Amino acid sequence: MRTAIISDLHLGLSSGGDVLRDPGVRSILLEEIAGADRVVLLGDVVELRERTLGASLALSRPFFEDLGAALGEAEVTIVPGNHDHRFAEPLLEGLSLEGGTPLTLDRRHPPGAGATAAIAEWLGPARLEIAYPGLWLRDDVYATHGHYMDAHLSLPRAECLAIATRMRIAGPLPDPAAPADYERLLLPLYGFVFGLAQVRRTAVARTQARTSEAAWELLAGAEDGDTRGRRAAMAAARASFPAAVWAINRLLRAEFQADISGPGIFHSGLAAATEMSRRLGVDGAHVITGHSHRGGPIGEEAWPLPGGGSLHNTGSWVFASIFHHPGLPPNPYWPGTVTWVEDEGPPRRVQLLLERSHGELTELVTRAATL
Repeated sequence: MRTAIISDLHLGLSSGGDVLRDPGVRSILLEEIAGADRVVLLGDVVELRERTLGASLALSRPFFEDLGAALGEAEVTIVPGNHDHRFAEPLLEGLSLEGGTPLTLDRRHPPGAGATAAIAEWLGPARLEIAYPGLWLRDDVYATHGHYMDAHLSLPRAECLAIATRMRIAGPLPDPAAPADYERLLLPLYGFVFGLAQVRRTAVARTQARTSEAAWELLAGAEDGDTRGRRAAMAAARASFPAAVWAINRLLRAEFQADISGPGIFHSGLAAATEMSRRLGVDGAHVITGHSHRGGPIGEEAWPLPGGGSLHNTGSWVFASIFHHPGLPPNPYWPGTVTWVEDEGPPRRVQLLLERSHGELTELVTRAATL
């Protein structure tokens, strides 16, 4: 069976960075995966944190309709992530109604009423299934979005801080850990963020959506400011950041790091994904994730896991200018990666948008942000 995996589409982003909303980009992907027996959408498929559910689904509908037309009767599996965790909730509710049946590593569920039923209809002849928190593609290949790694991430992102707060109150994760242990920490957070989007009167503005990018630019030194006063304020913020992280660690009994450079973020994510795989007991297999938006390994050494397996990241379909600068060659955050899994052999990645220039994608994003 030939399985094509794509992750982190974030269809409906206010920033316009969800490049698969563009028909031209969409056609490149669909041509690549048209012969697949199965397509796995590995989490954060629809952006459900910036608009109401109905508005987000309306913006994603053309993608699902085109995908179904291209695939015919092939299988489509959605593995929900943190930004579209709502798609997993009918499955979790079903387990609860069964008397608390455990959430195992690979739970399957047909599309329920509501959002996933609409997606199934748009897919036409393609057959939709929901799998959570992941699925075994072969005996030696496990795919999951990867949001469980946030419980181990040393990067002081807002979501990771919230998870650390939950662990400070509810207790740490056990070792080894089951999916239910992660859900105990994450489900309240995801429900809260989704609920806020449903009562927000308007979609998150593009400038609001860039808040985290602007903070990273400031603290990582990617932006120096255009006046003496602004440069001084930025320098002060950078100088005080390590002390703030130290205070957070002391309060939450956490181990966050003040290094938010590009290499620091990469190594933090790799370590967190490795720890997640080990605790879940899947580290003897090829483990495929998304979540971090950094595809790989591409042109670098393998990412080994302690149980003898290896880690893979299928990248994203989001263009964010903070990670890309005009005139530089594409880096591992460049969008447009498909991961293929076949009957044998390791997963392999194909990068489909390397011929698209920085200017083309910037123009595409700017145009989509006005819709």
